[in-house]
Amino acid sequence: MDLITSVREDIVAYFADTQELCFNERDLQMHLALWLRGSTHNYDDVDVEYYVPYQLLGQDYIWRNELRLDLMVRKADAYLPIELKYKTKRIRKCISRFGQIIPESIDIMKSQGAQDIGMYSFWKDVRRLELLHRHFERVVGGVALFVTNDRSYLNQTRESSNNCKLSMAQGIRSREKSWRNSESYCAKNYPAFSVDRDYDLQWHSINVEDVELYYNITTIR
Repeated sequence: MDLITSVREDIVAYFADTQELCFNERDLQMHLALWLRGSTHNYDDVDVEYYVPYQLLGQDYIWRNELRLDLMVRKADAYLPIELKYKTKRIRKCISRFGQIIPESIDIMKSQGAQDIGMYSFWKDVRRLELLHRHFERVVGGVALFVTNDRSYLNQTRESSNNCKLSMAQGIRSREKSWRNSESYCAKNYPAFSVDRDYDLQWHSINVEDVELYYNITTIR
């Protein structure tokens, strides 16, 4: 079994097993890292916040800022970077801490909004993983994982929407990632780019603590 396949299996197993909501993206990052470190696939290393100088990715890396990859899994001399996005809308619940129920409900997931920027960030992750695969011979590919309790990410964007080319609706998504209105704030602050191929997004759902979560695992090879 190759590294991409085994890691994908482990991520699916993590979601099938999880019974506790993660509060935010860092929470998910840590839980998933621990899960992968305990995997029966016996990875040689699972690192977090793996630093890569952006200059190593050449001129195609248009953002010109440093990379700190959410997770890096190594097996022998094969490396697999994983990028995570965890986009949430508000959930209030009562929780237990130190074995004691806190009587007042609190925000355990915050409303992040800005779904158009969330979509852009996901496709930016895909593009960064493509470039890592291209520039490092021992990088066997990548995994872009997107998790949300905001179902609007699954909806097809209208053709008239500024972010219509950034759609994350299920199915084949085209390569160009740009804004319909080139004079908009988004277009001026989040530059257009293209990915190397048409990706087939497949969404899955799970229920955790009575909250519906949706996730897709996009693999780069």
